[in-house]
Amino acid sequence: MNGFGPLVDTSVLIDYFGGIENRETRILDELLDQGPPPATLPIIVQEYLQGLPNAKEFALARADLENFYQLPPPDYRLHLRAAEAHVQMKRRGVTVPTIDTLIVATAKAAGCSLLTKDGRQRDFARFLRVLLA
Repeated sequence: MNGFGPLVDTSVLIDYFGGIENRETRILDELLDQGPPPATLPIIVQEYLQGLPNAKEFALARADLENFYQLPPPDYRLHLRAAEAHVQMKRRGVTVPTIDTLIVATAKAAGCSLLTKDGRQRDFARFLRVLLA
């Protein structure tokens, strides 16, 4: 075991800190309450924080994200693997956003699952199965 929980995608953070209750936010709440700590990445932190409307919310959210295990940013090799996966999916007729490809590749490299609402979308779910297999 790696000592941390799933990598939490931006979609879940938006719902969780926005007070929206769903399956993913309940899982995140349980992880924050009981552990293991959920994981985050610099790009996810950036995506989430840059969407906040004011400095006070930004500061509060930044402090809340300190409770997450902080995975290191992806290195050059991981970007190459993500690009290969992106091309593989494109050949299958599925286009996944670049950032999502990198997030999934990072989760795979870290040996953790991905907690995301995007997994409900058919193409993204297919991509997750291919890359995380």
